[in-house]
Amino acid sequence: MKRRLLLLFLILPPSFLLAQRDPTWGYVSRKRADSLRAIVEKLPNDTLKMSAYRSLGFYYQESKFDSSLYFHEKQLELAKKLNIKLWQSDAHAQIGQNLYYVGDVTRSYESLQEAIRLAEDEKNESSNWHVWIFSNAETLHDSRIAILAMNYIMLGNLYNILGESGKATSMSEVALKLGTTIHSAKIISLALTNMSQFFSPDSALVALRKSLEVANSGGYRRFMGGILTNMGTIYYANGNIDSAKHCAYQAVRVTQSQNNLLELIYAYDLLSFLYAIENKMDSSLHYASKELETAQHSGSSGDLLSAYGKMSHAYKSKNRLDSAFKYEQLSNFLNDSLKNYRIRKMSEYQSIAFNEQLRLKDLEKERKDFENKIRTNTLLGSLFTLFVIAGLLYRSSRQKQKAKQKIEQSYDQLKSTQAQLIQSEKMASLGELTAGIAHEIQNPLNFVNNFSEVNSELIDELKQEIDKGNLEDAKKLAGSIDENEQKIVFHGKRADAIVKSMLQHSRSSSGVKEPTDINALADEYLRLAYHGLRAKDKSFNATMKTDFDQSILKINVVPQDIGRVILNLITNAFHAVTERRSVPKISTDNNYEPTVTVNTKKSGTKIEIMVKDNGNGIPQKVLDKIFQPFFTTKPSGQGTGLGLSLSYDIVKAHGGELKVKTKEGEGSEFIIVLPA
Repeated sequence: MKRRLLLLFLILPPSFLLAQRDPTWGYVSRKRADSLRAIVEKLPNDTLKMSAYRSLGFYYQESKFDSSLYFHEKQLELAKKLNIKLWQSDAHAQIGQNLYYVGDVTRSYESLQEAIRLAEDEKNESSNWHVWIFSNAETLHDSRIAILAMNYIMLGNLYNILGESGKATSMSEVALKLGTTIHSAKIISLALTNMSQFFSPDSALVALRKSLEVANSGGYRRFMGGILTNMGTIYYANGNIDSAKHCAYQAVRVTQSQNNLLELIYAYDLLSFLYAIENKMDSSLHYASKELETAQHSGSSGDLLSAYGKMSHAYKSKNRLDSAFKYEQLSNFLNDSLKNYRIRKMSEYQSIAFNEQLRLKDLEKERKDFENKIRTNTLLGSLFTLFVIAGLLYRSSRQKQKAKQKIEQSYDQLKSTQAQLIQSEKMASLGELTAGIAHEIQNPLNFVNNFSEVNSELIDELKQEIDKGNLEDAKKLAGSIDENEQKIVFHGKRADAIVKSMLQHSRSSSGVKEPTDINALADEYLRLAYHGLRAKDKSFNATMKTDFDQSILKINVVPQDIGRVILNLITNAFHAVTERRSVPKISTDNNYEPTVTVNTKKSGTKIEIMVKDNGNGIPQKVLDKIFQPFFTTKPSGQGTGLGLSLSYDIVKAHGGELKVKTKEGEGSEFIIVLPA
């Protein structure tokens, strides 16, 4: 017997550690889980038991929440006994997640708050057994940050369930920043997926594609089922049922291969719903049955409720009223039970939240009382000195009051200025476009007005010549009037085309590709960007050069999206040359000529659009980050850091590439490569 235990002791620790390589999906097979349950109590030390309990907790997290909760509580018990703080934080987080799966939001909130409190403390980075398994990180610091980020993601999920979308978004944003600092593809993917719930459909699809790409490249395929299901839901909302079903089928295949029951339920649910929309009730019933079977295995009451509802609807559509009534009764009974349970738990959560607010107010009052007490004691202790130097202190007090008033005034002005800058940033792109449009429309309108005035004078002369009987002169005048009329029509159509083009740009992207003249699109946005900046800054000036390949035919793109990419790159180029010209040693150099060049070229089956400037170039140390969301080299308040990131995603969605060539001190060139 001892020999057998020794053999298990030598074999099991590596399997434990492999199972923990991912803190969210510490997955073990059913066979291994059964083996762990059989010998966990016989393991020779508490650290191995703690790790085994954690693995078992993850195994049951997608099938039996009560069993998962039990094993994570055993993990917490041993982590406290061993005083391993980050393992305690992880256990609290997993307990919190299981609790909100079963609807106990009150205990879930308390457990997640405790998990965050432990992970926020830098002191807890020390003396943690095998803590690197939480993130594959080389340092304890990165491990702690990984645990903290995952805790924020779970708390964001809870806030989302509670309907507090603002707090849910805030938690995901914090997790994204933390995940980016430690280069964790897993955390970045999860945060992007959660944030996509609060975006518009187009932006949500961009975020989910990015999340899918990050998860796939980072080797975290266990997230892909949920991402694909979310994408399918958005495709349905956009009316694209075929793409929605494609995503749902992909999600089924991925989650089945991983035995990921929770995400499998959601994929079946989406397929059943989509077939019901198409009135294919046999298929809808088939997937509703699979959803019900999986939900019964997982023990998720919320998923059972959804499955009952779809089963009832499917049977009712097939006129099998007995079966429909059966599942409707099950749905109503479970719904009533869940409703009462949720009401009770929500009341408990609101009570806790209210008590937390009262506690914070009491702490604030205690702090103020303590500060007042310190001030009072200091004042009493200084009375004697005050009598001696009363005059000096009075003068000093007056100066402090004045300084405080100035600081408060400056602070108020700063807040006002900051608000104005934020609003200006929001309107900058629209303002530049509007100014460019005004300039572009003014030119043809001037022609229309001038030729109209000339025609009016020619008509008067024509009447006079007719009265005199000079028919030859009258015919010449009529010919001139006709020529002017054609010019009026030409420039009127030109103004109409400009207005239609801008209306197309201003409306939301339809996502539908259509044949587009890339040369005309690039030329149009070059002029609009230039005149927009000229209207904003009269001192702005730059040379514009173009070289368009006339052999390029119309290509299928979404013109609004590609137009936004071109406008963003051209505007950045103009800013780059303006920034270089503003440098004193450059601005006094007569040889420097700010220049922006826009070229197009057909290369085999590809079309290239090149935007080049002779600005300062991009430093090599930040070159790898320019396409990352929220990264910007502009001063605070002057850029969101999303322009190049969204441009990159738009071009990728078109099956193309966005590349950059740069050299510090000489300029940059951005190249859009699209299929011909």
